[in-house]
Amino acid sequence: MALTGSDLLAIDTETSGVGWHDEAFMISVAWRGPNDTLRSYAIDRREVSDDVWHDELEGIENMLEGCKGVIMHNAKFDIQKLCRLGFSMRLFKDKFEDTQALAHLINEQESTGLKYLARTVLGEVTDEDEVLRKTRRELKVKKEAGYYPIPRCVLEPYAIKDAEFTLRLYERYIKTFPKDLYSLYELEKQLTIALLGIEARGMKINKKYVKQQRKEYGDRIYKLKHSIGELAGEDFNPQSPQQVLHTLGERGHVVSSTSKQVLSEVPDELAGLIVELREANKIKSTYFEALHNESKGGILHPNFRQHGTKTGRMSSGAAEA
Repeated sequence: MALTGSDLLAIDTETSGVGWHDEAFMISVAWRGPNDTLRSYAIDRREVSDDVWHDELEGIENMLEGCKGVIMHNAKFDIQKLCRLGFSMRLFKDKFEDTQALAHLINEQESTGLKYLARTVLGEVTDEDEVLRKTRRELKVKKEAGYYPIPRCVLEPYAIKDAEFTLRLYERYIKTFPKDLYSLYELEKQLTIALLGIEARGMKINKKYVKQQRKEYGDRIYKLKHSIGELAGEDFNPQSPQQVLHTLGERGHVVSSTSKQVLSEVPDELAGLIVELREANKIKSTYFEALHNESKGGILHPNFRQHGTKTGRMSSGAAEA
């Protein structure tokens, strides 16, 4: 934690998605130049040839080699994406810093989102979310499509700001970070490297079993929908709370909620079938469809959220870019 501003390089990636196999297509960096001036730029894979992209990656690799500290926000995510591009783990392992980890240790009750910290710690206001929403509406692309469809002219300024915010956050934190948390912070960084290794190795999936369960639950859902249609009519949508309340009311069961607890107590076959359908849909989509979609070559690469809970426990799920 004794680095000075001129020794530091902040780096951030923009990716095609947040899954393990999704690639980084934009990299932004920020550092302090002569007279403590803030310098930054970004490279974009979408608009250059393979040779130019290779040269730009080599330039960033030289910067990583030459700096004494690599600053990231949610370092595990960015390290994994940069390593997929061919960067060596040795460039990060012994000299990376993570502003998300620092924020979480300082106050685990508050959000560790970069934009939130930029507002509350740095006093910066960004209109990124609104601009990106507007751009997605204009291009008719969903948020789930990630950042790849966003034009460079829109995305690059915010990508550069993210790197600058990350550098400035670290500069602020190293002045005020409680000394009694240093050792815990070092443990968190060691855990980051360990988790990267675990995630890279992944978990083997029984593809035959997953395929079988997808089919069985698909058949079960089809039969449940057919049975529900026979009771309530083919136009009835069991996923619509309004229609469920209305139809149950017509069948003599006035309820104020369509929660599982309430429907389970309704003495009507229709209510029971709706509960069964919900559970079957949840198991099929949450588990078996997810295992099928996320695993490649029979291997699932999980994402462990290191700083995602207030209690200190880790969770697992979609990564945060």
